[in-house]
Amino acid sequence: MTLGFLVSFGKLGLQKSVVRFYAEVEAGTRPGNKVEFFSTVLFSMVAVGAAIAAASAAIVLLLPRAWFGHSGAQLVIALAAPLVLFRVVDSAMLNLVNAEQKSGFYSLFTAVRKYVGLAIVLLVLFLVARNLYGFFFGTMLAEGLALAYIVHHYARQHLFDLRRFSRPLFMAMLTFGLPLLGSELSYQLLAMGGRYIINYQLGPQQLGAYSAAYNFSEYLQNILTLSFAQAIVPMYLRQWEKDGREKTEAFLQLSLRYYLALALPILAGMAAIGPDLLRLLASDNYVVSASLIVFIVGGMLVAGGTPIFSAGIYIEKLTKVVLYSVLASAVLNMALTAWLTRPLGIEGAALATLASYLLYSAATTYYGRRTVHVRMPWADLAKFTALALIMYGAVTHITLNPLALRIVVQIAAGALLYGALLLLTDRPIRELASKGIARLRLKRAQRP
Repeated sequence: MTLGFLVSFGKLGLQKSVVRFYAEVEAGTRPGNKVEFFSTVLFSMVAVGAAIAAASAAIVLLLPRAWFGHSGAQLVIALAAPLVLFRVVDSAMLNLVNAEQKSGFYSLFTAVRKYVGLAIVLLVLFLVARNLYGFFFGTMLAEGLALAYIVHHYARQHLFDLRRFSRPLFMAMLTFGLPLLGSELSYQLLAMGGRYIINYQLGPQQLGAYSAAYNFSEYLQNILTLSFAQAIVPMYLRQWEKDGREKTEAFLQLSLRYYLALALPILAGMAAIGPDLLRLLASDNYVVSASLIVFIVGGMLVAGGTPIFSAGIYIEKLTKVVLYSVLASAVLNMALTAWLTRPLGIEGAALATLASYLLYSAATTYYGRRTVHVRMPWADLAKFTALALIMYGAVTHITLNPLALRIVVQIAAGALLYGALLLLTDRPIRELASKGIARLRLKRAQRP
């Protein structure tokens, strides 16, 4: 978690500026070209990331050794400082990919990086050093190789030139991004801060169960909805610059509808199989309730929808509103967690996080409504909820052994049932599916 805060600080909010300013450069509403923009992003993030990495290593080495429980922990943490630089620059590169709306490349790169990186870390641990040094060295090697690849990917396109670094563009991006630095640190506190309270009030065993459920839910949520959230921001920013308010609002309204159609069955499905799936993948030590999974996944899905709800904030660059909204949500999360954890257990902490994400979404929607007004489609929400509940009821009645077989059948049956119900009851989804099938047939017909 400490490394996460250092990385967030090292970005200075600049990574948040990439998508917003790229849309302006591409549309011609801001002076400069693609080479100038890419060069400014890369070299500014390298400089800032290197400075923060060096400063963090120096500070760690100057701290009293007694503050570190493990005898070699101080040196290990200092030697791991390059991870700050790697992750700062990596964030900038991925935001450039996102700004160009290369969602396929983004998903493929992040997936390959994750699994190849895990393989490299395991190889180093088993073949070189089975200790903290081996873990951090393997992590730095894996992340360094991934970063080198993505930088080389753009360098081959001749998009980096130190002479094209633009100080005015850098200052504009910094002005936009600095308030978002505070919001990112607050967002980390919102997502992770409650764990300190859980550990203090309930002990490490309950913290372990909560962390396992949270990390498991976050992993699945990233697979299922992260690509949607990553793609939506550059798309609506580009549409705003080219087509204006009316078409942007229509696009956001349609996007929200599709997001609800995707998010609600995920929530229902996780409520049905989440506890058993976690027990299967981890162990019987991590037995959690369905309500805990619902609260955690519900909060994550609300957070996943914030790029839609907060569109007006980012279009108008109201970054201070983002800062105040996230900070207020983080404070609410800590207060509710402290209040609810003792009577309700870890379910109370998850409920506190869900309430905090709802506050953040409501605040950004309210303050961004003058720019673009995105209405909640209540009728669609009710319909998708009903379909998800039907799926939930059907899935929970599947009783097979062993557990692994039951979960596989539940996932397949739930996906097929919800998809069929959606096609039967929703005309826009049927039309979208028909267009997709027609495109596939056309591509097959065009093949030699």
